[in-house]
Amino acid sequence: MAIADRTPYQCLSVTEAASLIRVEKDIKVFDVRDLQSYQQEHLDGAMHLTEDRLPLWLNRIEKDVPVLVYCYHGNSSKTFAQMFADFRFERVYSVDGGYRPLANALAEPVAGQEIRRGLVDTELEAFLKEWNFDPIELNAPREHGLTPLMRAALQGQREIARKLLDRGVNIQARNDDGNNALWLACVSRNEGLVQDLIDAGIELNNRNDASSTALMYTASSDRPELTRLLLEAGADPQVKNFDDMRAVDLAASVACLKLLRHTL
Repeated sequence: MAIADRTPYQCLSVTEAASLIRVEKDIKVFDVRDLQSYQQEHLDGAMHLTEDRLPLWLNRIEKDVPVLVYCYHGNSSKTFAQMFADFRFERVYSVDGGYRPLANALAEPVAGQEIRRGLVDTELEAFLKEWNFDPIELNAPREHGLTPLMRAALQGQREIARKLLDRGVNIQARNDDGNNALWLACVSRNEGLVQDLIDAGIELNNRNDASSTALMYTASSDRPELTRLLLEAGADPQVKNFDDMRAVDLAASVACLKLLRHTL
């Protein structure tokens, strides 16, 4: 694409970006810092983005949905913003100043406007109470080392999981068996929930205490729809467990075997 044909993106100050996030209900916010920094802290609802995952989003977001990108200081975010703009997204923004100043701006009270994190959610409140979770510390584990996100994943409660993801819970936490929420969402067979966790940047190749991955689980439990989803997201089919077996060696059905045949 010629430079002259490029759709421009817009650079925003952190104050402008904070205002946009507050008023645009459907805005997609992307964090393009390294995964470790994202896992340590990020804006509520922000999704981790790397260049290799960009094509997934280009095909998933409508062109008229506003897209906002932030990084450490406002440099790398411009590169990603231009990529979205090159694909004719109509409203693309890069944040000058980066994550920390933007987080500080969002934390400041706004007269006459409720901050999203402060809103009372009766459905989430009821879920936390039902499972005896701490309503303040949303990463605190309970029975079997399950956090609220893990419990929601295991029960297949996608909307509850989304509410927790929006509140920036730790998606990389592991339970007493070493499984993360992705494995538990695969147990519930909720494809939408699995996709939400993938989009949020959960570790696809997490190995539990038996050195097994979610891909191994879906293959061995005859869940071809989830096996396909994990492979398309980039799960590594070559990982081996303690018995020196890969997902293809554990495949419980012809459907799963066909999906993994390229690894034979």
